Amino acid sequence: MFGSLPLLPLVTMRRRFRLVSAGLSLAIATPLLLAPAPTSAQEPFPSLDAYVNGALKTWKVPGLAIAIVRNDSVIYARGYGVQALGSSAPVDDHTLFEIGSSSKAFTATLVAMMVTDGKMKYDEKLSDLLPDFRLYDPEANAEATVRDALTHRVGIARGELAWLGAGVSRAEVLHRLRFLKPESPFRSRWSYQNMMYLAAGEAAAKAAGDSWDHLVVQRIFTPLGMTSTFTSVPADARNVATPHGLIGDSVFTKPHMDIQDVAPAGAIVSNARDMAQWLRFQLNDGTVNGKRLVSHVALAETHAPQILMAPGVNPRTATDTAPATTLFSAYGMGWMIEDYHHQLMWQHGGNTDGMTTAVGMLPEKKLGVVVLSNMNGAQLPALLMHYIFDRQLGLPMQDLSAEAFARYAVQRKRADSLEALQKRPEHAEPPVPLSAYVGTYADSLYGEATVSMNNGKLELARGSWHGPLEYWNGGNFRWTILPSAPTPPLFIKFDTAPDGKVTGMYFGLGSDATLMGRKPSGRAAARAAAQ
Repeated sequence: MFGSLPLLPLVTMRRRFRLVSAGLSLAIATPLLLAPAPTSAQEPFPSLDAYVNGALKTWKVPGLAIAIVRNDSVIYARGYGVQALGSSAPVDDHTLFEIGSSSKAFTATLVAMMVTDGKMKYDEKLSDLLPDFRLYDPEANAEATVRDALTHRVGIARGELAWLGAGVSRAEVLHRLRFLKPESPFRSRWSYQNMMYLAAGEAAAKAAGDSWDHLVVQRIFTPLGMTSTFTSVPADARNVATPHGLIGDSVFTKPHMDIQDVAPAGAIVSNARDMAQWLRFQLNDGTVNGKRLVSHVALAETHAPQILMAPGVNPRTATDTAPATTLFSAYGMGWMIEDYHHQLMWQHGGNTDGMTTAVGMLPEKKLGVVVLSNMNGAQLPALLMHYIFDRQLGLPMQDLSAEAFARYAVQRKRADSLEALQKRPEHAEPPVPLSAYVGTYADSLYGEATVSMNNGKLELARGSWHGPLEYWNGGNFRWTILPSAPTPPLFIKFDTAPDGKVTGMYFGLGSDATLMGRKPSGRAAARAAAQ
């Protein structure tokens, strides 16, 4: 995703989006269910429950669930906390969570299955599988392959708002890719991109003559016995965690995120019990009860380093007294491939607008961990995953949660100070009357956005998002989306000509912001149509 996925205020726009994937459910004719492994109710490590419960309170995460797999056994699966703030309904190992970009490994494995079947190749060009596929850069457009899409090395910017809240189809999202400019040369570096995972998922679907949603259920969920895993939140599900956000010290509930327009990148919904079966499948080299569902060679490619991400990626080791726990970080296909205390690690997080997931394995130790939480942008799932790894490896006890929270407190204080400097000036007035901003703005990448006046105040609507526009400073307005469910605002900058006419607005996140031109209206529109 993703990346965390909330709508970010100016001070937090540097946070990266992390996304997720989803799927429907249909059974194959002769399901090969992964035999359930016995689950122990006993703590695998002394005082683990106390540590997790204490960390929940420290980080203000309402609830989470953990599953641990070791030597093909689910040695632990349980929930902590509550499904929703103010609710008494507890989280258990069957509680459903959005897993965000942890879905990417499912899409990569599905492609590996299509490669195994001889229906596609990793180095097959996307344009051969998807005839309407286009990219802005001519070289990337001509050469981009399925492998490029799965390894985030195409070089295009994230452009998240091309799909996020846009209310468009998957076909339209893929069409918009051609308008997204590169941020680095083709195949020159790792550059996270959710829409390219949509392209990979749709390419697999086209190769199979099916839909991604059906395939991921038929080829993965059903044979693995992941009977409570879906590609969207089931309308009739009862045991479902509620998404939450945090602004300052205040925790608030959020609606479930609709990611269907980029589903292969991050829309899967699952629980700790089912995700344990996914870990077993990966650790067993793609076999179920001794039957292989994907070839060793094809699956191994997803676990192999494809492009370097960054050296020394783990920020918690950046001290003068402690050695680095992670010396290199590469991306495979749907997995980040790293060393962790001299152990090979496969891992991938996931974040939607209200939930955060960590999924990781130490394959040489036959150990896998999943942590699901109902808090947006939470550090806690990854911290608990590493804490469990450390305990399994017999490393000296280290309070990773407390250490990370101390760093977070310092960073938050700095962010609060910066935000104070960016507060709206007293008695601030826009450079032109509010009525001058009213109109429709359009861009090939981001679609249309409409500014209207309601009771003397401006409102901005775009896709499924609608909310008030409040003047801030210069040409900047603060757009509060979904006022009924507190969400960090997005800042919109308008472009004004010397004669006072508003000609466009900058829409996007950070460096992805694009100037959306103002569409002519009234007589101007008629003249434009006549021409």
